[in-house]
Order: sequence, then C-alpha cells, then structure tokens
Amino acid sequence: MKAHKETYYINSKKEIIYNVIANIENYPTFLPWCIGARIIDTRNDSDVIIKKAELMISFKSFRESFVSEVKLDKNNWTVNIVSKKKPFKLLTGSWIINEKKENCEVCFEIQFELRSIILEKIIGLVFFQSVKSIVKAFEEQCLKSNNLIS
Repeated sequence: MKAHKETYYINSKKEIIYNVIANIENYPTFLPWCIGARIIDTRNDSDVIIKKAELMISFKSFRESFVSEVKLDKNNWTVNIVSKKKPFKLLTGSWIINEKKENCEVCFEIQFELRSIILEKIIGLVFFQSVKSIVKAFEEQCLKSNNLIS
C-alpha cells in the first residue's frame, strides 16, 4: 500500500482552503491529471455533508475514472475520502485544516492500493512526485482564491 502524509502552511483563511477542497467539480481546472469531475449524489448526515463523486484521471496512456465517498465536516474543518471502487482495492485520504495566527496548517494524508499489480508498480515510480504536485496545485488554487497570486 502506498502512503503519504504531509503538513504544510498556506497563507489563507480556513474557509477558503476548505471550499477549494470541497469544490470537487472544479478539480479539472487546476489539478494535474484530473480531466473530469462530477457529483453523483449529495446527502447530509447531521453536520456532515457526504458527496459521492466521480473523478476522471488521465496520465500518459493510463485513463481511468473512479467513484469515492467524500465526507465534508465544516464544524471540524476536515474532509475524508474513501473508495473501494476500481481501480482501487482501497483509497483513503484526509485533509485537516487548523487556523493559526498568520496562516493555516493543512495536514494531508493519502493511502491507496490498486487492484492491478502492474499499475501499482507504474504508479509507484511517480507516486511521491505526483502527490507533491497535487498538494502544490491545491495550495496555488487557495492562494488564487485568496487573491494573493494571479
């Protein structure tokens, strides 16, 4: 199973960061390799919004879509993702946003295992760099939303 955990700081308000993460349908405009996103279903469970989302990913000759459940908890400033759908045996991810005096601390964690051993080996070669570029894309989108960069 591949895993990555990272804590970084963004000069933005927690509401902006949360909204960038929660706006799944906007992912294709800024996330590398994401060529499509749609919300299949949305429901509320107490204070948590649960979205069933489909993302379409394209990387070189690999093109795949997958469905995940995304739990958006604005009271605790967290987003949790789970998928057991193809191409994953299991995908889990989380974002935790903590506002500090001058910026926000964002903790991002992802773990996944793919169904295909061949695909697992291919992704393994670029996994760390891919996650870094995804985190960077979210950070840049937050800063754009904050009018700090053009």
